[in-house]
Amino acid sequence: MDNAVPTRPGAGTALLEVEDLSISFPSPNGTVHAVNGVSFAVAPRERMAIVGESGSGKSVTAQALLGLLPTATISGRIMFDGHDVQTMPASDLRALRGAEMSYVFQDPLSSLDPVRTIGDQVCQPLRIRGVSRKEAKARALDMLAAVGIPDPARRYGDYPHQFSGGMRQRVMIAMALIGEPRLVIADEPTTALDVRVAAKIVDLLYALSEEREVAVVFITHDLGVVAGFADRVMVMYAGRVMEACAIDELYYRSIHPYTLGLLQSLPRVTGPIPEQLSTIGGRPPSPSDLPSGCAFHPRCRYVRDVCRTDTPALRIPPNGQHPSACHVAGWLAEEPGVLR
Repeated sequence: MDNAVPTRPGAGTALLEVEDLSISFPSPNGTVHAVNGVSFAVAPRERMAIVGESGSGKSVTAQALLGLLPTATISGRIMFDGHDVQTMPASDLRALRGAEMSYVFQDPLSSLDPVRTIGDQVCQPLRIRGVSRKEAKARALDMLAAVGIPDPARRYGDYPHQFSGGMRQRVMIAMALIGEPRLVIADEPTTALDVRVAAKIVDLLYALSEEREVAVVFITHDLGVVAGFADRVMVMYAGRVMEACAIDELYYRSIHPYTLGLLQSLPRVTGPIPEQLSTIGGRPPSPSDLPSGCAFHPRCRYVRDVCRTDTPALRIPPNGQHPSACHVAGWLAEEPGVLR
């Protein structure tokens, strides 16, 4: 399959398999094609990053995995541990959430209930499953301690507004992990956090994924955040996968102009300080008005005539080592220096 993103070698049977996923929404301006033909797989205990600018389809893809898009038209297959999420009865889907697959939302201040205590909200996934109040509280205190909340017994009765942004994000991670799921989807978990706090959150997710053997799908617009975290990375643009590979290959052997634009936009900590930050020219297209051919071609410095008319398939090009959706990826693989 041209657009399939394989699991890492030796990872065994995939825990999550997404095949030819397309998602659209009705709107006053016509149909919004948010995701178009995305395929990927996540192995048990694997950490995978989905990267791209705002509007690339990352979060919509993630929300579809848990059936959180009631107004969307969804085609393709979403298989979790051999079960089709798309055809799953509502009761089974509710049982799946939290217990097998959980979600860390990007804005904990709006995701947490402001009139319920932190302890009550962390306990909720267990209480829904019939765990006694006493046992749920004991497990919640242990989990709050595990995610680095100081003095959890005292903070258990506090409300979200009494926590800092970083502490609220730790609470969201505690809520996601307390049900002992096998897959956690972290949707922009470092948004609005300063660099040091963001680094601590990423380190925490890494440590907990190792300790609890949990697979993680980490969604972000910042390639620098996942450098030491992810095993693999999938780059999305305008609802499609542009490039997919192991994390080290992305940084040293990228063969898609969009990926290189993201990499070149990262601030450098060595060498001379540039007078202005490097950016990708232009803007991402509207999902309701996508350009013909490759959606990135209006912003690409290597654009050719074929890019304006034909949509490139995600495939391994000649002389390439991983899949790329680019008509000139074969040439870029032969001449990697031109992108550096």
